[in-house]
Amino acid sequence: METKNQTIITAEKGKQEVFITREFDAPRELVFKAFSNVEFLEQFFAPDNRVTKYEYGNFHNNGSYKYSTMDEKGKVLCTFRGAIHEVAAPERIIQTSEFMDLPVRGHVVLEKMSFEELPNGRTKLVIHDVCLSVSDRDMMVSSEMERGLIEIFNRLDNLLTDGF
Repeated sequence: METKNQTIITAEKGKQEVFITREFDAPRELVFKAFSNVEFLEQFFAPDNRVTKYEYGNFHNNGSYKYSTMDEKGKVLCTFRGAIHEVAAPERIIQTSEFMDLPVRGHVVLEKMSFEELPNGRTKLVIHDVCLSVSDRDMMVSSEMERGLIEIFNRLDNLLTDGF
């Protein structure tokens, strides 16, 4: 399904942060639920026909999560884990994320997802990521992040249209 909604990534040179903005043709409560429920996340949160499986996902204040993304044959390609600091439904989620497959650990990202209610039952998602260093941010941005996010968000569009 083609979508009219565009993914906008803003990463100013020399800064540690990234802003990701995307609108959805669905109510804020439903978009928020998609990003805070393991059963929903596993349906869309992987690009390229890959599959995401959560080992655990406790989406509440002081919760935590761990998931892996696998190829079509079940081979683990990457694993992420993080702490969930705040879940304020349906306005925001604040969490950390750490890519577990780097040779040196500790490249943690602080992430705030804000869900803004728009007219006509639409939602704007703004993700604000803050990396520990500019080089970490640059590595994240250059990792095909944009292509992957566009595909993930398009998959979510399809699920939202179908009503999960």
